[in-house]
Amino acid sequence: MASTHPHDALFHKVFSQLDNAAGQLRAVLPHQLASRIDWTSLRLEDGHYFDDQLAESQSDLLYSARIDGHLVTIYVLFEHQSSPEPWMPLRLHRYLNRVAERWRADHPQATRLPPMLAVVLAHTEAGWTAAMSMHELFDLPDDLAPLLRPYLPQLRYIVDDLSARSDEELRARAMSALGIMALLFLRHGRDKQGFLDLLRQWADLLRAVWHAQDGREALGILVRYALLANDAATRQNLSDTLVPLLDPAAHEVVMTEGERLIQLGEARGQARGRLEGRAEGRVEGRAEGRAEGRAEGRAEGRASALLAIFDARGFRVSRALRKRVTSCTDVATLDRWIARAATADSADKVFDQ
Repeated sequence: MASTHPHDALFHKVFSQLDNAAGQLRAVLPHQLASRIDWTSLRLEDGHYFDDQLAESQSDLLYSARIDGHLVTIYVLFEHQSSPEPWMPLRLHRYLNRVAERWRADHPQATRLPPMLAVVLAHTEAGWTAAMSMHELFDLPDDLAPLLRPYLPQLRYIVDDLSARSDEELRARAMSALGIMALLFLRHGRDKQGFLDLLRQWADLLRAVWHAQDGREALGILVRYALLANDAATRQNLSDTLVPLLDPAAHEVVMTEGERLIQLGEARGQARGRLEGRAEGRVEGRAEGRAEGRAEGRAEGRASALLAIFDARGFRVSRALRKRVTSCTDVATLDRWIARAATADSADKVFDQ
């Protein structure tokens, strides 16, 4: 079963935590730059800047920090695709323009922009081979290059291609156990043959994740990612692998996450049928729900499905919105919200009248 955003929830969970963000950025930024940044000043900014139609293949986060008292912004784009994007500099140029426009709107008295850095996190299968700067995208004859280059856009970005890193290097990063596990999951998540064996090799990290304060939630996100990204990972074989490494309670986490994905599959099928207005879409939704063992018609199930969609799409859901969903008993209203959640770009917009 494919999710709308199989990687998004994991990316946002891990890198919204500033200690993990700082550890990741320290590892990938040039040493001369990273050593000058006041990492205690690192802040996560609000909003996303990529194109909504590309939400299947990327996620993003924006940070701000201080260098010798001066503000700098760091835009991190996580590229989900297994092959590099050849037009990445052009795409980043567009996104950074949006960052700049948002900053200008928030600071109407400003006359200058803060420096903006761009970092791409990727896990390609054959290595990152795309252009690394805007200059590389232009067709410049050798005799004209010195004349034209000074007047062309000069965006250059930093790429952290996980496929080019060793597990030892990733494990050495100054990040939490969950942060390191996320990088390892992203690097190896598509490995259908050896993924379960790798889980056993990562037993120390998995135990650290499990015994952390939010261990059940963190393990749940990792399990959900594995179920979504790797067709060979099933609830049963994940449970059979994780329970001996952790404890019997891990079985409940695995089964719960599997059930949430069942609900998500039903909800997506139902929403797809309603949005397209086709009988086969509605039949597909009912069939998928029956195949996954979830009956229609209960408000509680609809509410759980809606929250699963929010979670899978990486939406930030306030306590008030979550309560609004779980306290709603009107199936028609919940179905309307589910249909909106299939295309909305934030949780708030699902509830807009």
